[in-house]
Amino acid sequence: MRTTNNTILVTGGGTGMGLEAAKHFSELGNKVIIVARNAERLREEAAKLANTTAIPCDLSNEDELRNLVYILKRDHSDLNMIFLNAGIATNYGLLEGENAYEISKAEMITNFHSAVLLTNELEGLLADKPESAMILTTSGVAFVPDLLHPTYSATKAALHSYALGLRLVLQKKESTIKVFELMAPLVDTPFSKAVKSDLKMPANQIIKELIAGLEKDDFELHVGLTQQIAELSRKSTQEALKFINSVTG
Repeated sequence: MRTTNNTILVTGGGTGMGLEAAKHFSELGNKVIIVARNAERLREEAAKLANTTAIPCDLSNEDELRNLVYILKRDHSDLNMIFLNAGIATNYGLLEGENAYEISKAEMITNFHSAVLLTNELEGLLADKPESAMILTTSGVAFVPDLLHPTYSATKAALHSYALGLRLVLQKKESTIKVFELMAPLVDTPFSKAVKSDLKMPANQIIKELIAGLEKDDFELHVGLTQQIAELSRKSTQEALKFINSVTG
């Protein structure tokens, strides 16, 4: 997959890995469209980058999601890559009195359902390009759950399954669209501030590895600790479960 001269949508583009991705893609000569809920911060960040447009959108709101699709089809018909990176996570324990139903519903809508809608609605736009890609951010917790983020882990497992199915369907259609999955480790961003660990990776390094993986058509990227989790899970689910929860405490 080429990493220059694309038009790329980045969700969760106001902070963390999404913002780092926007910076790197912009520097590589791509046209970048960043999406996030905080309109003021999003526009401030977009103004710092070349060829970058901000579109505020709350991915948990279906009306706003569908309006985003409308704007993309109307104003950015050259779109050929989407990096679906936005996500929310709640730090809590199962069976400890928290409202797991409401928490899990919010996480699933933002982390999983928005990706389903965007990939389905934008597939036609991407498919008519000679080279195109969908990139989904999951995590090592797609293999085994982190008990500090139990239902967030479940959303990433769902998204991992979806990515596998999506890739196969597009291959069967002989589509030009490539499906990449960025299986991120613990990232040193405000997103993971609740996790106390000295094994967090800088967002900048993760995005560099993503870009290298895109260039090599490495469709399932196991970055940092995720590689260890993937290897352990193939041998023993219980060992992988112990490992990830020892890392997160």
